Amino acid sequence: MANKVNIFHLSKYQMRVLYYKCKEGATHEEIAEILGRDVNTVQYHMTKIYKILEISEPGKSKEEMDSELKNEICPIIRQMFNNIDDIKIWAPSIKRTPDEEIEIFEEERKELEVEEEPKPPYQPPPSVEKFLKQSEIPPTAPEIIEPPPPGRARMNWRRIIVWLLIGLFIFAGWRIYQRFFVMIKEPTPAPGPVIPIEIALSPLPTDVPTSTPTLTYTDTPAPTVSPPTAPAPTEIVTQISSKDGMVLVYVPAGEFKMGSSKAEDPETREEELPQHTVYLDAYWIDQTEVTSAQYALCVADAGACTKPVDLSSLSRSSYYDNSQYANYPVIFVSWSQAAAYCAWAGRRLPTEAEWEKAARGPDGRIYPWGNTFDGMLANYCDINCVNDGWKDNRYDDGYIDTSPVGDYPAGASVYGALDMAGNIYEWVADWYEPYSRISQVNPTGPASGVEHIIRGGSWGDDPVHIRAAIRSHINVPDYWMNFIGFRCAR
Repeated sequence: MANKVNIFHLSKYQMRVLYYKCKEGATHEEIAEILGRDVNTVQYHMTKIYKILEISEPGKSKEEMDSELKNEICPIIRQMFNNIDDIKIWAPSIKRTPDEEIEIFEEERKELEVEEEPKPPYQPPPSVEKFLKQSEIPPTAPEIIEPPPPGRARMNWRRIIVWLLIGLFIFAGWRIYQRFFVMIKEPTPAPGPVIPIEIALSPLPTDVPTSTPTLTYTDTPAPTVSPPTAPAPTEIVTQISSKDGMVLVYVPAGEFKMGSSKAEDPETREEELPQHTVYLDAYWIDQTEVTSAQYALCVADAGACTKPVDLSSLSRSSYYDNSQYANYPVIFVSWSQAAAYCAWAGRRLPTEAEWEKAARGPDGRIYPWGNTFDGMLANYCDINCVNDGWKDNRYDDGYIDTSPVGDYPAGASVYGALDMAGNIYEWVADWYEPYSRISQVNPTGPASGVEHIIRGGSWGDDPVHIRAAIRSHINVPDYWMNFIGFRCAR
């Protein structure tokens, strides 16, 4: 039987070949003409496709393999892509840039060409004896010259001065590092326990402070022989929605640093630049991602929502409609479906700025819990990951793909928001555009555009791509995949 899961391992070029084969029933010659390649290249990639999808097996006839592709794989391809332009956003599990795709294709094509060229016959090098016989001038004995008297060793002062200067620079750099930069590498303290305060779902209360809640300190003086007492954790304020039972956390008004700085985070991507100051009014945001059970409430309410495009997940053939995974995040939903659910629940999709502040806090943390990565605090590409290129064998959480919402409480943000790193990407309201350098107040992104944004990384990403500042943009609003879900705000 064909391995349908391995569809996500096909490269973008292989997916285009498979699209014309399945969607339009094109022959290898027709596909080669459409893609501007020779027939041998198309046949080579079809052989790789059969191997990746585990269709080709010893003893299986070509008719059996073609039937398996037609009846099991082609229906999925026709459902995934409406037209050939949809493949431009295809992101296989083994993530490659378009330039890498072209480079890999050219290498494979060159390998085919090299195999067809006959190798020239081996020509042994001439022997030493034959080479010596060709010499017409007989060797002459070297003239004996009296060696000069031993010279007096001279000191290389230039080299000594250079080494002294290098030593001084190293010493000065070490002193600067000790004074100013060692504190950056101190481990970030884990967030304290969440202190829930349930409030009826209503407009923002007037008595809730619009500034960041005050940190509470222990009043008892510490003994002189012990380190000073650390401040108590920020108080987490919550309320519960009567519509879908979602717990919301409160984010107070104030400024925060949006985007990244290469000086503070070496993994900064171009989309995260420049770092700039943003002011946001107070708001509420869902504590976790919307679950399959919560989404089903909207579907059952006179069809206010439509079912996910696919009811499975990467490792589970029955997922959305299986009560065993009711508390797992809903997946295979488009931006439009996510926006429809939030409207039904009396909320909306968060803006990109609201999402990032809830994840990073006012001080611009790299991860929700702090500035140091910890594989025990998020669902990411650990030892169970199908993406061998990013697999991290140091951690094992037991999940191949999604995990229950709120399963990593120690990875909460300063405001108590959970799963802001990994598990699934999350839709936000904004259209994509590069960041501005100027300070902003309650930004909502451009009025229109061609690309929507997903944030937070997923179960298939490495530590770099689950940082709180990472931005991914998709040029099809109704795109859906098994690593994308959402949360709401109000």
